[in-house]
Amino acid sequence: MKKTSIAKSTVLIILFSLIGKMMGFVRESMVAAIFGAGFEKDAFVAAQSATSTVSMYIVMGISTVFIPSLQSVFSKYGEEGKHKFTNNIFSIVSLLTILIMILGIVGAPLLTMLVGPRFDARTKALTVQLIQLGMPVIVFSAYEGIFTGYLHFHNRFGIAASVPIWLNLVYLAYLLIFSTKFGIYGLTIVSVLAVVAEYICVWYGSHRVGYRFQPMLDLKDEHTKQTLLLAIPAIITVSVNNINTLVNRALASGLASGSMSRLDYANKLNVLVIGIFITAITSVIYPAMSKAFDEGEMEKGKRIMNGSVRSVLLITIPAMAGLIVLAQPIVELAFMRGVFTQADADATAICLRFYTLALVSISVNNVQNRVFYSLEDTKTPFYLGVVNVLFNVGCNLILVRTMGINGLALSVSIAQTVVTWFSFTMLRKKIGHIGMRSYVKITIKTVIASVIMGAFAYYFYFGGIALLGNVGNGIKLIHFTLTVGLSALLYFFILDLLGLKEVKDIKKIVAIKFLKKKIA
Repeated sequence: MKKTSIAKSTVLIILFSLIGKMMGFVRESMVAAIFGAGFEKDAFVAAQSATSTVSMYIVMGISTVFIPSLQSVFSKYGEEGKHKFTNNIFSIVSLLTILIMILGIVGAPLLTMLVGPRFDARTKALTVQLIQLGMPVIVFSAYEGIFTGYLHFHNRFGIAASVPIWLNLVYLAYLLIFSTKFGIYGLTIVSVLAVVAEYICVWYGSHRVGYRFQPMLDLKDEHTKQTLLLAIPAIITVSVNNINTLVNRALASGLASGSMSRLDYANKLNVLVIGIFITAITSVIYPAMSKAFDEGEMEKGKRIMNGSVRSVLLITIPAMAGLIVLAQPIVELAFMRGVFTQADADATAICLRFYTLALVSISVNNVQNRVFYSLEDTKTPFYLGVVNVLFNVGCNLILVRTMGINGLALSVSIAQTVVTWFSFTMLRKKIGHIGMRSYVKITIKTVIASVIMGAFAYYFYFGGIALLGNVGNGIKLIHFTLTVGLSALLYFFILDLLGLKEVKDIKKIVAIKFLKKKIA
């Protein structure tokens, strides 16, 4: 792909992701207002850990290994081989996920012991029922993963990026119309229907670019067997952050009622930046990087990686600073209404600050893993993922006793940061020079700019609120938006003064666009 195509695709994904995340923001606010942070919400969060969270692992894992495998098949066998391979994967994955779904329904009590081992009897019983209701999501998530990979292979990023919009439309319709009648059970059923909507979207997009279903089941196909073998460690690896979240939720189930819900709200706010910006970057660069490495263009692949890591640092370091400084108003504006109390907001905000410390390392690690997968190496990320989980569990057991849910969030940050450094070391051994000096330079510049920006955001927002006095959420939201906008401008202004290459490139693009409009 050309640079202009990459830029346009990235902007398109960011736009759709932003819309989807804003809708998700509204969705979570409504869920918080309707269900609060009580035992029903705790049971729902735990059940989602065993169903929707696991299904997300499958989506990411399958779509991740599917792209390089499809590239390899296409290079050898062309269009016909590509379609046969896709249909064969679809059939085999169908059989596997239906089996997993049945086992999940039967084994719901055991799963409940895993995700909520310290729940009281009432919460455990509800969690079992919600897990059983939500299990079909695994099958449709697997289908979504296949066709998301298919669309990315064809550089059709917009359709795949729009799926959160359809998911949230289904949720919002339920919350607005049916939630009072069907409650938490209905919310669980809707979590399945929302993924069905996502699957229909990516299937339709794949159909438009040439996919046609044909019944096929070849268990002996070498490419299919290799893909499935690669998928197992990939599914575990891409879900490391979520596995850590799962462990944290299990430990939180033994704390005060509502702890799991507060932890969940904080984590969702933390991954908001990843969902909007970082997913866009990795989605676009991954097919291009896979193609470069598949064709033996090692230097081109490393240039794509270098640009991706720099872009991630440019976005996530100021985002981390902003989330730490403005955690309290973010949580209050997002969730504090209905039965979600000030005490819930205070606890969630503190937890968010500790989670946010992992934002940079999680995002960089997403790019690093895509490099390994592009080289058809899923073992190294898997081993690093295992280290991550073990490190997180060890920190959890130490910190939860003294810091409660904040210790659980801090454990994720410590483990993820350590493993990201290990990953850089492994990459350097595998592909040679990876541009560490340029990463250090951009980190120093972005940290300087982020500290200044963070100080400005703190005094501008809280100073403004002190002057405004007791005002409603509408005025607070306007002031918050103004704070974020001015802080972002200040951040890029400082980086421009520091001579950062990416900012100069952005200025050139904007200047060219402006000149074209004037000429037109």
